[in-house]
Amino acid sequence: MESTPREPDPDPGRLPGRPREAPAGDGCSMPRRNEGVARIVHIRNIPRSEAFTGVNRCAAFRSFVDMPFIPPLRSSHPAPRRRTRIPPALTRGAESMPAIGILDEVPGDLGVLLWRSARNVALWAATPAASRGALFAGGAADAREAALSGVEVDPEIAAPLSVMVRLLESPATMDVGRVVNACRRISVWAEQRGALATALEFMQAAALSAPQVAALAYGVGRLARRRAEYDRAESWYGRAIVQARRTGDWRTYALGYSGLGNLNTQKGNFPVARRAQMRGLRAALRHNLTDLQGIAFHDLFVTHIETGAGTEATTFASRAFHAYGPDHPFVPRLAYDVAYHWGLEGYFEEALRVSQALENCFQGPAENALVLGLIARAAGGSGEVEAFEEARRRVEQVLRGGVGHDSAARALLGISYGAASLQRWELAEQAAIRALQIANERREGRVVLAAESALDFARTRPEPPRPAEAKEAQSVLAGDFVEALRRRPALAQA
Repeated sequence: MESTPREPDPDPGRLPGRPREAPAGDGCSMPRRNEGVARIVHIRNIPRSEAFTGVNRCAAFRSFVDMPFIPPLRSSHPAPRRRTRIPPALTRGAESMPAIGILDEVPGDLGVLLWRSARNVALWAATPAASRGALFAGGAADAREAALSGVEVDPEIAAPLSVMVRLLESPATMDVGRVVNACRRISVWAEQRGALATALEFMQAAALSAPQVAALAYGVGRLARRRAEYDRAESWYGRAIVQARRTGDWRTYALGYSGLGNLNTQKGNFPVARRAQMRGLRAALRHNLTDLQGIAFHDLFVTHIETGAGTEATTFASRAFHAYGPDHPFVPRLAYDVAYHWGLEGYFEEALRVSQALENCFQGPAENALVLGLIARAAGGSGEVEAFEEARRRVEQVLRGGVGHDSAARALLGISYGAASLQRWELAEQAAIRALQIANERREGRVVLAAESALDFARTRPEPPRPAEAKEAQSVLAGDFVEALRRRPALAQA
């Protein structure tokens, strides 16, 4: 049986599967919109009794296939903006009384003054502006000023505390900007001294006073994460992201996703952490935020070293360093993370070079404890007994001072690994047990796993790993870090 020859295609240059253009009728290559609609209606109006007969079914199908493509109707009005509701945030953790952590961290009358000030601002922020005039008693300002004059106050917070007195004196006319600035200064002062509960309460008071500022919400989330109050931190990060998107504050938007990534990394949820970090990176690239690109690459580097993706992690570290530049204030943190990664991989000499250059780059006790723990780990792996003993002694000194608790477990892990490399098994076991206890209290899943591994290693007492020979790229990067870190004191004086 001979087959019927196909009609040649009048448009051989068209893409396969794309419908042919209709023949020009009125000078246009595209038919009028109502012609296509009428043809569809004609197909649908075939009687049911005839639609499934062979001839009519084939004819209808050919008519439908040969119909030219009709683009969808587009409205001349722009699509409405997506409405987002700013989610509420958690204002309390597990404490029995609001802001009670201030009294635990700042003893004496000064702690009482700070606690009262934080509660006053929170009450003032929660009260409608029209009702603030009669919020405090008439003699409250005089009583607070008398109490303030009888307490030895650090000069850095003397002015912010005087603003709190003015708040009691005239709550109805108090400027929000002055209150926010005073709370932020007290928060920075407390964080520098390791009093994270105090820093968190005053940053939260500032965020409640100015709820439209996304950067303040991000600050609350960051401090709550450092205190391992994960639910509270996540709620404030979410609030910061939504508020930043609504106001076009893309810097805080990217930082919010970076904070969510760090939060999930701290909890050990690495897939969720990576998704959040990638969203932060895309926002930084889209809006040309160069320094935030460095932060995003830095965060991805940390996530990848925790999941064992060493090759890709090195690429992220290199891109983060070039995005930052050698004089960026976050270069010391990147140098610490890279040195920590090298310690995991057995490149102890390069890790020791970089970690010793980091000693004078941080002011907070928590960061100093981390650096000393890293020095202990790298010195033990390199066989530098004196450097290990000095670092261990200084870590214990920081921890005995009652500060740096949020980094204590990781610092003790460094001591445990360094002692194991020197085959001092009892010391390695004791440090791992202390690290595991602190990590369990703070619900740091990633550190708990590492502490359990270190404890098992110390108890089984296998042969310690030998130092690995560094590659050329690692030696070059270590030299770049050391040079950049040694320049930092000169930069601070300039």
